[in-house]
Amino acid sequence: MSARTDTLGPLLTVTTLPTEPAGGDAVTGTAVLVNDCPFPLRGAVLYLVDPGATAAARTIPLGDVRRGARITRSWRTSMPADVAGDVAFTAHLVFDVDGRSSDCARAAKTVSVPYEPNGVRDPYQTFATTDDARFGQYGSQLVIWAGGADLSGGRDEKGGIRLPGSVAASSVVQVKTVSLTGSDNPSAKYGIAVAHDLTAPEEGGYAVLTMSQSYGVEFMTDSDGDGHLDTWAGGGASTHPAWLRLIRSGTTYTAYSTTNGLAWNEIASVTVPSATGTLDAGCVASAVNLNHPGTTIRAVFDRFTVEES
Repeated sequence: MSARTDTLGPLLTVTTLPTEPAGGDAVTGTAVLVNDCPFPLRGAVLYLVDPGATAAARTIPLGDVRRGARITRSWRTSMPADVAGDVAFTAHLVFDVDGRSSDCARAAKTVSVPYEPNGVRDPYQTFATTDDARFGQYGSQLVIWAGGADLSGGRDEKGGIRLPGSVAASSVVQVKTVSLTGSDNPSAKYGIAVAHDLTAPEEGGYAVLTMSQSYGVEFMTDSDGDGHLDTWAGGGASTHPAWLRLIRSGTTYTAYSTTNGLAWNEIASVTVPSATGTLDAGCVASAVNLNHPGTTIRAVFDRFTVEES
């Protein structure tokens, strides 16, 4: 059962049947509203939202809800078949307090589905420079489990999922970095990478834009085309989740980040002379272990896209 999220608003809870649904299960969600406020709720509307949806599955006008009233409404839905992580069945209530001001209450029943390495599907391909990498794909999410020593200098140990030849001369590569778990190393990182061939970055055009566990954004490039990342820009606070964007314009890469997908912060713009022709784009992760074999991180990405600009 969900809990009250606004102590000043009415009590709103959500339950599901079955209580712990698995992927693909038919589910009945039930929202219960108890107006334990010292005032009636005017013009109340209840929105019942399926997992992963942005629009309500049911919109229910409740009208005026008196003090002490209890209202129960249910809806039929299902667990997504290809899903992992936190899946929420949500109820959202909008109401007026006195006819001049509006307020809302929200509740969600969250089901946690474990991520398991299930591989990736075409057109994605996997690659690794560490021997403990594993991979998964759940809907729009990509998952990498990886150890590795670093993503800079001469080590460049990582796991990755790539789209070969997907980056044109003018392109935007973007991803949401959802979560990074399994490591207590503050330098562990995950993000996006481009190169002529991500399995052989010494062929040129290599650049990486990551969010670190604790040290903020890191934008690294290979300035001389030898396959080693030797320039750096970034810093600041680490945010999980965050959005990362890398724009290619010929031999120039410009890196951006945002916490909300709206207001983008430019990190740096760097020229990489070896970035010619089409490039690979991919998601990468490294535990940046100081000692072998160290820990294995789990990096979760969402909505990885490559588009011509």
